Amino acid sequence: MITDYHRLMVLWHQLYEIAEPESLRAGRQPEIDAHEREMAAAHERAQHRLADDMLARIHVQEPSFFESMVIDVLLAMGYGGRSRELARRLGRTGDGGIDGVIAVDELGLDLIYLQAKRLKPDTVVPVSNVRDFVGSLDAHHAGKGIFVATGHFSPAAVTFTQQVSRRVALIDGRKLVGLMIRHNIGVRDHRSFQIKRLDADYFKRPSEPA
Repeated sequence: MITDYHRLMVLWHQLYEIAEPESLRAGRQPEIDAHEREMAAAHERAQHRLADDMLARIHVQEPSFFESMVIDVLLAMGYGGRSRELARRLGRTGDGGIDGVIAVDELGLDLIYLQAKRLKPDTVVPVSNVRDFVGSLDAHHAGKGIFVATGHFSPAAVTFTQQVSRRVALIDGRKLVGLMIRHNIGVRDHRSFQIKRLDADYFKRPSEPA
């Protein structure tokens, strides 16, 4: 993927660094736009490859690691006021289907109950699992829950969460790693590129008197 970036950046410099009249540059705009689209496509391929690598790495971790990782992601998103004291992992035998709990905000007046399932690739989470989780929320008198799974949820499971009185969010594997990438959990910046465009307004400024 880095090779894609290097090749495309050379093309970008060839298009942008050569001074030329604006009328000629306008004629080249479709070509410039095409190369920018190609760079965007290369970035998308790199992100997809990264997501695959992250899911593969998650699948070989212990369930306890996965449960803690889910809490890390939610804290990075701002839940619990980003305070680890307002989040805790509960996952253990006989946990009643609840693997963790996190406060909605730093005041801790409302709680979100969590279930985290590290499943085999391409596993479908059936509606029965989601129904059991909602039952656990009822047992804890909880109004909010987040069900995170490395597989994907069946259409029936998604529909079920839209029909129950409890507020339940479903996060599948792809959405999870997308959140991890966005909030820098388990990843770090490697390279970054900026695409600059000519500021035509700058060159239209009136000349200052000598």
